[in-house]
Amino acid sequence: MGNQLRKYRQPTAICLGLIVLAFLSTYPAFTGHFFAINNDGDIHLARLEALYQAFKVGHLPSLVNFIGFGHQGIAMTAMYPWLTLMIFVIPRFLFQSPMLGLAVGFFLLNLFTVLNSYFLMKRLSQNKLAIWFGVILYQFNAYHFQLMFTRVALGEAFGYAFLPLIFLGLFGIWQHDRRGLLWLGLGMGLVANSHVLSLVMFVILLVLVELVRLIQRKLTWVELRSILWSAVLALLMASYSLINMVTWLLNNHMVSPTPSLIALDPANAFTRILNNTIIESSQGAHMGLAVSLIMLLLVIALFTKPIGRWQVWTLAGLSIFVLAQNWLPWVIFANTPLQYFQFTMRLLTIVALFLTIGWVLLLDQQGWHRRAVTIFYSLFVILIGAGGLYQYHQQVRQNYQWALNHSQRPGFSTSPEAAKLHYLTGKNYLANVNVMTMADYHLKKQAGGPKITAQEKLDLHLASRLNRLTVAFDNTKAAQFKHAKATDQQVSFEFYQKHAQAVKLPVVGYQQVNYQVKVNQQVVTYQHVAGQLQVKLPAGKSQIVVSVAHSTRHAGWLWLSVIVGLLTTAAIWIDPKRLWSTLKRHSRVQAQ
Repeated sequence: MGNQLRKYRQPTAICLGLIVLAFLSTYPAFTGHFFAINNDGDIHLARLEALYQAFKVGHLPSLVNFIGFGHQGIAMTAMYPWLTLMIFVIPRFLFQSPMLGLAVGFFLLNLFTVLNSYFLMKRLSQNKLAIWFGVILYQFNAYHFQLMFTRVALGEAFGYAFLPLIFLGLFGIWQHDRRGLLWLGLGMGLVANSHVLSLVMFVILLVLVELVRLIQRKLTWVELRSILWSAVLALLMASYSLINMVTWLLNNHMVSPTPSLIALDPANAFTRILNNTIIESSQGAHMGLAVSLIMLLLVIALFTKPIGRWQVWTLAGLSIFVLAQNWLPWVIFANTPLQYFQFTMRLLTIVALFLTIGWVLLLDQQGWHRRAVTIFYSLFVILIGAGGLYQYHQQVRQNYQWALNHSQRPGFSTSPEAAKLHYLTGKNYLANVNVMTMADYHLKKQAGGPKITAQEKLDLHLASRLNRLTVAFDNTKAAQFKHAKATDQQVSFEFYQKHAQAVKLPVVGYQQVNYQVKVNQQVVTYQHVAGQLQVKLPAGKSQIVVSVAHSTRHAGWLWLSVIVGLLTTAAIWIDPKRLWSTLKRHSRVQAQ
């Protein structure tokens, strides 16, 4: 009995440790029973609400969104992968509370991040202190908290969580582990089902890593074949998300997310590091004081420590960090495909992982055993990361109190209306769901609208305003419709006019969608006109219902993605040899 207890003591301690780290990463964002939301966060709330409402009535989500986004039916579900968002949706069903579902979803996201980074660090080293040091460095990186809680960039946060799996797979392939290609395929598939921009960035990174190995003459045919098979696995796992996007892009000329290329400003970031502030900023994003000191120690180690594997990863991380700064003339790349990356701060996800890998490999090479130093600095990293989050959280509370009575000065610039709305609770949850409209994925004007110059792409607000001018949608006419009700499958409006005439409905008209339009309970024909649906309405008051209930949801591709993902996960944890020996032993026992 004692041996059995000792057998499970270490795994239990590891699980508890990871759970504690995930809790410490999440709790400060929900203290005081509110969450600090922003505009991007409102976009994700609308996505989550659409998924919840669809599954609540027992059908797969429609690929256009009538919930949120002005009820205009933009193709957000089709163009923005949603499968991994189920870690937020399922808890809402379990607890019947949108705020509790959001909190549990963030906890699970953090749990996946620490678990994946633990797997990677364990691949890099057998030194327990180095492993846990690495997990804490990666998890409590201030940029990670900015992703999740000030930018509320859920897609990128998922990318941050799954990037360790990609490199776990690469290290496995390099070390001839059969599970390497499975880990790599699973990691890339999960990223593809979360955030396409992160997928593109990580694919480019993987190609560059393998090109370096080719130049070093380390790339083998077996390695290349494993990577190609993992790519096939990832494509199958992401087939639902990718088919949706490809279908929409081939059939519609849509407005892209705002093209811009904004680099990090080191002076801005340095001030924020010293103040430990993680307020949303495309130029002032940073990794926090504690991680920045580790980066400084790695720079010193390059000149003082023996050569080892850690140097390659450290130099790679430092090089990418330097490239992300505004020291370079990024304006010359503003009209290239790099414009769709929008911010060089996205590179900090890669920098965070590479510096963590470099640090763990250095500790492993040094035979690190200083427990007290490890505990002290790990607590410092946690304090800086969680402390910056708590400080931001309190500033949002201060803004809210100021908006209520104007008795306090706001912590950062905002309007009273925004301060009240961004103080997210169960009471104003639905108000946040329905507040945001966006240009992204609308149909584009045939004339194309104004051309955004390279210099204008360095100013996000200006570029966003110009990007909106390319949208083929009559907002003035749309404002004359009175919205009545919206579900995942349909939206209803009321409209009044003195004379019968054709009118553009306030709904985007995509080409491959099977719409049904009813006017006063009668099905009518519609046309696609200037990016919207147009129907002939009678004089007087009209009740209009637009439905996509009969439009395809690509259910077959969805089931393929889910099944491949589940089988891949099972294959990682099931050892064929052990399973075979167990079955043989069981058959012998039965024969006796």
